[in-house]
Amino acid sequence: MKILEQERFHGAALTQIVKHRSFKALNRASDAYGHYLVNTDRQLFVKYRTNTESPWTFVFPPAELRELGDALGSGDHTYVSLVCGCFTVCCLNKDELAIVLDFGGAGQQSVRVEVPPGGSCHVSGSNGALTRTVPHNSFPNKVFI
Repeated sequence: MKILEQERFHGAALTQIVKHRSFKALNRASDAYGHYLVNTDRQLFVKYRTNTESPWTFVFPPAELRELGDALGSGDHTYVSLVCGCFTVCCLNKDELAIVLDFGGAGQQSVRVEVPPGGSCHVSGSNGALTRTVPHNSFPNKVFI
């Protein structure tokens, strides 16, 4: 079977999840590509960009925003893992997503991850920017908290 580009980049995030001591199971959460169910109660959306240098801009079309908004409202722990080339995985939790994305808005939105030399992830989106950086080592632990 031919390996697709998205499989390589999703694998960067999923391998780290599977290696975590709290990992038990990984399943598809829906028909949406990149939507996974970790263990039985954690929804993970994986998006990727292939550029090799910062910044990375991740686009969220309206259909993805609806799917993500539904997951956030389900009561499960919901996370978005942004695979930044072959450099890092920047993971956002429910509170961080509410700052950078407007789930009540219409149209396409985006999230930008910028990593200065030697620094952590600076995240901003269509709705605003995080006041704190996201450390590289917060993933995958953040998914299991």
